[in-house]
Amino acid sequence: MAGDVEVLIAHRNNVEQLRRCLDALAAQTVRPDVCVIDDDSTDETPHVIPVAYPDVRYLRLDRNLGFSGANNQGIRSSGAEWVVLLNNDTVPEPNFIEALRDGWSRSGADMVAATLRKPAGAVDSAGIEVDRSLVAFDLLHGRPYDAGEVARLEPLAPCAGAGAYRREALLDVGGFDEAMFAYLEDVELGIRLRMAGARCAVAPDTFAWHEHSAFWGSGSARKNRRMGDSRGYLYWKYGRDLTLRERARGWVVDGVVYAGQIAIDRNAGAPQGRLEGWRRRRAQTAPGGHPEFARVPRQDVSVREALRRRLGRRR
Repeated sequence: MAGDVEVLIAHRNNVEQLRRCLDALAAQTVRPDVCVIDDDSTDETPHVIPVAYPDVRYLRLDRNLGFSGANNQGIRSSGAEWVVLLNNDTVPEPNFIEALRDGWSRSGADMVAATLRKPAGAVDSAGIEVDRSLVAFDLLHGRPYDAGEVARLEPLAPCAGAGAYRREALLDVGGFDEAMFAYLEDVELGIRLRMAGARCAVAPDTFAWHEHSAFWGSGSARKNRRMGDSRGYLYWKYGRDLTLRERARGWVVDGVVYAGQIAIDRNAGAPQGRLEGWRRRRAQTAPGGHPEFARVPRQDVSVREALRRRLGRRR
C-alpha cells in the first residue's frame, strides 16, 4: 500500500454503500491506506467493517460529531503525508488515487480537487468556487463530464466529498471548523487554506461516482436546515471581510434561494437553520476582518447567474 496517502471516510450508517466504496479502493491501481471514521453509527457498521475489512483502520467515535468533527479525528490521527477525503456514498474509478498523486506531484499544490459524477453521468462537482458574496457553487455541476474542461479549472478548493489535501497544511490551519456540523465546511476550510497561501490543483483524468445527499436526502428539511445554519455561520465569520454591497447582494441571493426551496422542496428548513444559528451566536462577537482575505479567489458572478446556478440544483 502507498504509505504517503490515506483515504479518510467519515461514515454514519448505510454500511452497504460504505462497502461499495471500500471495495473500489481495494481495486485501485495504487492502493492507499484507508481509515473509516465511524461517526457513532447505529446500524450494523461496527459489527461488519472491522471483520470484513481487517486492513482498514477503523476509528469508532462514541458520539456523533458530524462531518467536520469526524474528519478532524481522522486527520489528526493519520500519519500520512496526504489525506484523501471521500464520502461514504462514492465509488472511485480504479485510477483515482494514482491520478490524485500525479496531480499533487505535477503541481506542487496543497489541495487537489477530483470530480464527482452523478449516477446518470453528469458532473456533480469538479471542485468549489465562491462569488463576491461567498455564495458557493460546485464547478461544472450538471454538465457532461469532459476531462479537458476539468483540466482548465482553477477551484477555490476541492469538494470534501472527493479531494486530496496535504495533511500538514490542514493541521497548520486547524482542520475543519467544527462549528459547522455539515455542509459548506469545505468552503470555509478552503477560505482559510487560501488565506494561508495554499493552492488547489485538479485531477482531470479520474472521477468518483456519487449518490448525492444519500444520507441527508436532497431537498429534505434537515439538509436545508444544516445548509442554512452553515451559510449563516460563513457570513458571520467572514462578513467583515465583505463590503456592504457584497453582504446585501448575498442576502438577496439567499432570500430568493430560500423562497425557491419553500416552493420546490416544500419546507422552510434553510431559514429555520439560519435563525437557529443566529440565536446561538447572538451573544458572541463576530470576528474582525482577516488581513489575508484578499488571497481568497472570488468570482464576479451576476445575481441572475448566481440564482440560476443555485436554483438549478433543485431541478
